[in-house]
Amino acid sequence: MTHSDRALRILHERPDLAALAAWPFSFDIGAAEHVEEVRLASGGPLRPIAGEDSGGTYFLCAGGAVLHADSEGWAGLLAESLDDALEILIGLPGDAGCLSSEDDEATLTAGVAEAEEELRENYGPEFDADRATLLSGLGLRLRPPRELLARMERAARRTEPDFVLLNAVEGCAYQLDESLRAPVRETVLASARADPALPGVDASRHATPTDDAPLTWARLARLQGHTELARVALIRLLDGAGPRDDALVAELVGEFEALGDTWQAARARRLLPRGVVVAGG
Repeated sequence: MTHSDRALRILHERPDLAALAAWPFSFDIGAAEHVEEVRLASGGPLRPIAGEDSGGTYFLCAGGAVLHADSEGWAGLLAESLDDALEILIGLPGDAGCLSSEDDEATLTAGVAEAEEELRENYGPEFDADRATLLSGLGLRLRPPRELLARMERAARRTEPDFVLLNAVEGCAYQLDESLRAPVRETVLASARADPALPGVDASRHATPTDDAPLTWARLARLQGHTELARVALIRLLDGAGPRDDALVAELVGEFEALGDTWQAARARRLLPRGVVVAGG
């Protein structure tokens, strides 16, 4: 039995603990249904396991990682495991999760104290005792806020490329903060410099492509074999395409077809006016 299976089993077998997880820590196993049909861009496994009071959902992914999606179209990895996710949600309640592991000690202490005090006012004086009961019942610990924030930030940076959430009907990707996006250009250059046989850089002169367009780097990522990295970069380019981007969208059709992603290729084709020629198609 995995740790994730164990934690979920306990919550399903212990209604008292499940009630505490749902309120005040907003992890409600009775509301594990997202607002729309979704899937991962990578095609990896995705299972909703809990909801939150603001309409978001927690999903269990490959390897036990926990993905959080809100109701406004943003999604990212919360934690590397369900145990981590629960310790984060319980140890950083409310707005404490908006702090940074790089905050100074005074800012961190004050931010966590303010968030906890607000919950105590809304929940009642039993907050600390009930939190201790929940942690003990799940076999978890109340860890230092800086450690929890660092874990959460580390997980968030792993969202791309393997855990990008898509609307399963429209095909567009949920948003992710730019600072957490996978560095396509840097990945391509690092791979090419490590193996001069790969496309992307002239190893003898350390030259880079003169065309700095995102599509160029996505294409190079595909040619190097970084399939999911290329797929995500192309999806985000398609998501941002406007009515004057017919040439770009036509190229995206070819790139998706080269990846074997007929679903996204068809989505791109639907954006093209009749008569636009797609190379190779």
